Amino acid sequence: MAVYRYPQNNFDKPELLLDLLGSFWATTYQGSSLVGDLTSTAGQIAQQTYVQLMELVNSISRFDVPIYHQDNWYGLRILESELNTDSSLLPQYTTPASYQYLADAALTYSTTPDSTIFAITRPLGLENVKLIFNRMTAPTVELLNGLDYWLTGSVIVFRDNPFNNPLIAKREFLNNEGQIVDRELVLWLYRGLWDWNTVYEQFGYALQLQLRSSEGYKSFLNAIFDALVEGTSIRTQQFSLAAVYGVPLAIEAAETVETIEKDADKLNIVTDMHVYQFPLSAIPLVRVGDVVHAGESITNLLQIFELNRGSEISAADIQALTIGTGVLAWGFWGDLTFENTQVPVVVDTDSQGYTKVSWQLGGFPFDVETFWNDVHTAGVQKGQTLANLLDTRENPVGQPTAGMLPSTINPFQFLTNNLLRNNAYLVKVRPGSELINRLDFIPVEQLRKIQPPHTLMLLIVELAYRDSPVIMENPGTETNPGYEETLSGFPCMVTSDDMDPEVYVVERVRTSNIGGRCV
Repeated sequence: MAVYRYPQNNFDKPELLLDLLGSFWATTYQGSSLVGDLTSTAGQIAQQTYVQLMELVNSISRFDVPIYHQDNWYGLRILESELNTDSSLLPQYTTPASYQYLADAALTYSTTPDSTIFAITRPLGLENVKLIFNRMTAPTVELLNGLDYWLTGSVIVFRDNPFNNPLIAKREFLNNEGQIVDRELVLWLYRGLWDWNTVYEQFGYALQLQLRSSEGYKSFLNAIFDALVEGTSIRTQQFSLAAVYGVPLAIEAAETVETIEKDADKLNIVTDMHVYQFPLSAIPLVRVGDVVHAGESITNLLQIFELNRGSEISAADIQALTIGTGVLAWGFWGDLTFENTQVPVVVDTDSQGYTKVSWQLGGFPFDVETFWNDVHTAGVQKGQTLANLLDTRENPVGQPTAGMLPSTINPFQFLTNNLLRNNAYLVKVRPGSELINRLDFIPVEQLRKIQPPHTLMLLIVELAYRDSPVIMENPGTETNPGYEETLSGFPCMVTSDDMDPEVYVVERVRTSNIGGRCV
C-alpha cells in the first residue's frame, strides 16, 4: 500500500490555490483570508475527487487495485445514549455490567452502565483510521489510534468518555417539557480506510473467491492469475502459499542481504531493495552478503523442498513424512510414517524361497504388515523383489542374503529418492507463520487449479503444543479432575484375604483414530 506524504499535491497548499486566483485576491483584496478559506475548502473537495479518480484508474490493474477506499474526512456522529450499547459487547465481556449479575446490581435499560472504557458501534466498512479530530479546521483535540482509542471487532473503544471533554462541541436534545434527554457530538475521522470489496468486485469474482479484503487476499489472487496466464510452475505455488500464510518471500529478481537484526518484537531482514519482517521465533536461512532471488524463502517459517534432484533433506527440516489417503493404495486403515533416520533392515525368507526385506514404519501394525506383504508380492510377480533391487553385489546371482544387503536404511530418503522423485514436492509450514496478512482459510479449490500436471504437493504443517499433565491420584472435585477406584463383587464370589492383580484387576484403554481435512 502506498505511503501518504504531505503535501500530496497542490490541493494540499491553500496559499498556492489563492495565488492561482490572481494577485488581486491574494494581496490587494482586504478579505483575502475569507477567500483563502474558500479556496482551501474547494481544494479539499477536489482532493477527495482526485483520490477517488486515482482509485478508479488503479482498479484497472490487478497489481495496483486499491485494497481500501480512503475518505479524507468522515463525520462520525455519536449519541450519548449509544455508548456501550453495541450487541457484541455482551459476549465479549467488554463492560463490567455484562457479567456482574449480582442480586444488588441495578440493571436498567435506560441508563448506561458504569465502565472504565467507552465503546460505540463501528461504522460499517471502516477498516482503520489513525487520527480523529474534534473539527476539520484548527482542531483542539487529537485522538491517536492505539493510545486514545482502539478499533476492535464491531466497536470503537475510547479510553476517555468524549462527552466529558469540554473541547468537543455537543448538541443537546430536549423533550416537550424542555428537559435534556440526550446529547450528540461529531468526531472527524481523518483519512480513514474503508472496505468497499474493490479487490473482489474487480477481480476476485472471476475466480468465485471472496475473502476479507487484505494484502494477502490481493497477493493470492495475483498468484492464481499468474498461474492461469503464464502456466503452472513452482513459482506460482510459492507465492500463493506465501500469500495464504502471510509469509514474505524475496520479491525482486536478485537482492543482496545487508542487515539481519532483531528488535523488541520482530526479526528484520534488510536487503538492498526491501525490508522483510518476521516473528522473533523465525530462524533466518540467509546471511549478510547472500543474494536471494524472487520466490526464495528467507526464514524457516515457510520452506519448499523439491525432490527432483535427489538431494538429501536434513532431519532438522523434515523429521518424517506421513503418507495417507490419496497416495497409498486402498485397503489401509490408517497412514504410514517414513522417518528421516537410519533404521535396521529386516531380512526374511518366504515360503517360496524368496528373500523378503522390510524396515520399521510408523502406523498400525497390521497396516505396516500389509504394506510390506503387498510390496513383496508385487516384486515376486514381476520377477524382481525389493531385496533384488537392494542387492549390493556387482553381478547378483540367486537370492541375496543378509550380508549382501544394506544393514540400515533411511525410510524417508528411500521414499523421496525412488518414489516421489520428479513428481512431488514438500511444503513445510512452521508455528509462527500465520502473520497479520494471512488468509482466514486455505482456498484449497484454487490451489488445485494451479497445481502443475502430474505433480503432488505434500503440505506439512508443524503444530505448536504445550504439555499440560493431569495428575489424578485422588478423587475429583468440582474444579479439579480426579481418579477413583471402586471394588464390586457378584453373587457366590469367593472371598479371599489377598488379591492377585494379574487375575482380578483389569484396566481397559480405548483408542480412536481421528482423521480429516481442514478446509
